[in-house]
Amino acid sequence: MNIQSKIRKILRFLNKAYGRPKAFRKASPVDVLIRTVLSQNTTDKNSIPAFRTLKRKFKPWDQILKADLKDITHSIKHAGLADIKAHRIKGILTEIKRREGSITLSALKKLSIEDSLEYLKSLKGVGPKTAACVLLFSFRKPVMPVDTHIFRLTKRLGLINKTLKIEEAHKVLSSIVPKRLIYEFHLDIIEHGRRTCKAQNPKCGICIIYKLCKFEDRIKYKSICHLPLTLC
Repeated sequence: MNIQSKIRKILRFLNKAYGRPKAFRKASPVDVLIRTVLSQNTTDKNSIPAFRTLKRKFKPWDQILKADLKDITHSIKHAGLADIKAHRIKGILTEIKRREGSITLSALKKLSIEDSLEYLKSLKGVGPKTAACVLLFSFRKPVMPVDTHIFRLTKRLGLINKTLKIEEAHKVLSSIVPKRLIYEFHLDIIEHGRRTCKAQNPKCGICIIYKLCKFEDRIKYKSICHLPLTLC
């Protein structure tokens, strides 16, 4: 089975388990950028409310440019690392305004994927995952954002080399996952990582893609019962 056939098979199983991901309504690239910065090193449960509070308080985004950092920090305190993220967000928006004349990233639509990624990564505090999220969720460009779940699972599944670094994984996965499936694959792999293929104590015994997995410890974890003790 070649790598793309394996990816399609994995996706069929994950769609069966979790349902096919709903089409994502395109969002403003600036909104996606800020929301993804807030999501760094925390969960959606913390970052999404912080984003909503920030956007409600600083609308339009230009208001952040003249806002006190303490006010920005207070607005996003639930996202964690608020001091760092407040400084980062203000710096990013200031630089976009300097380059574009207004806070917009619409120019990326006409750029190639490579040039778009380089533009975004040139903004201080924007890494490969954040840049890829903007292109995928705002412009529908076939780029694979790689978070910890995707990095862990694609290694366990044998889709990428065990020695590959996360920075390199973005490029490799973007090239091997069929372009029209990147959006679904990204969301389904994350869901599987959250529910079943956890970093610690993965639930191999109930994993729907167990037979496609190359994880060295899968047999060990398959024998662990995940049912209540009275049923084991």
